Amino acid sequence: MHAADTERSRQRRMAGAIALLLAFLLAPNASSAQEVHGFVEGLNGVRTSSGSGFEEGTYTARETRLQLRLSGFSDVAEYFARADFLFDPIAGSTAQVVLREAHFTYTGLRFMDFKAGRQILTWGTGDLLFINDVFPRSWESFFIGRDIQYLKEPTDGARFSFYPSISNIELVLLPRFQPDVFPTSDRMSFYNPLGESFDPQEPTLELQNGELALRAYRNVGSFELALYGYWGFFRSPVGFDPQAMQAFYPHLNVYGASLRRGVWGGVANGEYGYYDSRQDRDGTNPLIENSSSRWMIGYDRQLWTDFQIGLQGYWEYMNNHEGYKAGLRPGEYIRDQVRHLYTARLTQWLKYQTLRLSLFGYVSPTDEDYYVRALASYKLSDPLEIALGANLFGGAHQETLFGQFADNNNVFVRGRYSF
Repeated sequence: MHAADTERSRQRRMAGAIALLLAFLLAPNASSAQEVHGFVEGLNGVRTSSGSGFEEGTYTARETRLQLRLSGFSDVAEYFARADFLFDPIAGSTAQVVLREAHFTYTGLRFMDFKAGRQILTWGTGDLLFINDVFPRSWESFFIGRDIQYLKEPTDGARFSFYPSISNIELVLLPRFQPDVFPTSDRMSFYNPLGESFDPQEPTLELQNGELALRAYRNVGSFELALYGYWGFFRSPVGFDPQAMQAFYPHLNVYGASLRRGVWGGVANGEYGYYDSRQDRDGTNPLIENSSSRWMIGYDRQLWTDFQIGLQGYWEYMNNHEGYKAGLRPGEYIRDQVRHLYTARLTQWLKYQTLRLSLFGYVSPTDEDYYVRALASYKLSDPLEIALGANLFGGAHQETLFGQFADNNNVFVRGRYSF
């Protein structure tokens, strides 16, 4: 799919969501209460290193944003909309209107609730680690210092919640595939073996290319348990068509489970997911991602007043690693069969919780790379907050997740006024 086609499809989706929202707003007796909130925010980020065609001191972010949130509710229904009015000179010279959310929720049925429209979905137990949370993310936003809410990308669809006695069940239907958002070449450098021709082909808008996700969850004693299923596509273009010379998003099924409970004054969690690469189940096609098993464990607790620590370990086992290696060309980077990744989060609140210092880091001994995100935020008053942060990357290989961004270290500052 060409960039122009992608943009037109996004505009159509936005127009449909706006029309849906207007229908809710104009419906009789739609709401007995209504609220409008939002914020104005400025973000600037600059490089602290040079390389890959970028000079130290050039901008990674330079944007002004106005967000408006509108919500209303009645006894059995509610609506919510969130829109950003964004001026970002790096992305283009014109202002953008980005509809983040526009959905309607109905709770008037005893056995079921449903939410329809543009919404942000989050599942799983990981802290910035994603196994059964298969919904789209914006890594670009994360790596340039936008607020953490912009890590999650919105999706257009419907979510149904059922409440039988045995467990709670959520069913998500997404008619159109939405990929992860990765940094663009006008903002960051990254590893791209295909050069300038890299323009992934998204699944076409057909009934058979819709996505379905299912979650069943309940408490058993002191445990929070959940089972997951997903039938759709990889969110990143991990397939390649040599005839079309184009990357694409292969079919993917995910089957998983998670648990969480209180332990030793904190909270422990574990999660597992089997990634079934439907177009390469035997792992013999070197141009499509192999199936894999992924699992993680984590622990989070407060060590002293206003200080929180969280630790996680993540492992990824590639099926048929020998078949994967046999398909590589001489000299190509070889991924380990078992990938290890560890994270740590440190958070300290000071000055009556108006000053927050946080540090989150990833390190992978197998990939030999790392990523650190540091942030200090201070509330000068209830509506006014400033934040200063840094993104630091490093690695021995340009082919790894964080190693490819080694020339993109940056610092950023945000200022926000909420109303």
